[in-house]
Amino acid sequence: MPVLPFHPHPPIEPVSQLQTDFTLLDRGAGPRLEMSCQAASGSPPITYSLVGKDGHVHMRQTPPYGQPANFSFPLTQTPAWLQCQAQNGAGVQSSPLTLVPPAMPTLALPASLPGQLPKAATFVLAASLTSIAAITSGMLGWTAQSR
Repeated sequence: MPVLPFHPHPPIEPVSQLQTDFTLLDRGAGPRLEMSCQAASGSPPITYSLVGKDGHVHMRQTPPYGQPANFSFPLTQTPAWLQCQAQNGAGVQSSPLTLVPPAMPTLALPASLPGQLPKAATFVLAASLTSIAAITSGMLGWTAQSR
């Protein structure tokens, strides 16, 4: 009868199918970005990092296996390109870079001005317009490269 080799450790499965969700919030303490990041599969432990376009790691988490990493931080006055990276002993997978819109400065105007939008609605509108501009710019760049 043949003897099968003994493997003390099961093979490590690389992280795959990385999913990220970005949510812009304004709960009165200023605008914040909340990001959820989770790999559908991969051997634990899986460490998630929030990484800038320049490669700088802003935050890092190793949540319990099967749970997403949740990052939350205030928006700055400048836009930023961010991505999530998931890493285990078998490799790294990165989400696409996402443009995070800048926080809009709030003006010290009386709240009773007629026709003034609430701050939250103004922020959502500005963030939406920034995202639309970024997506359009990316699509135009992609179209120009493919010709």
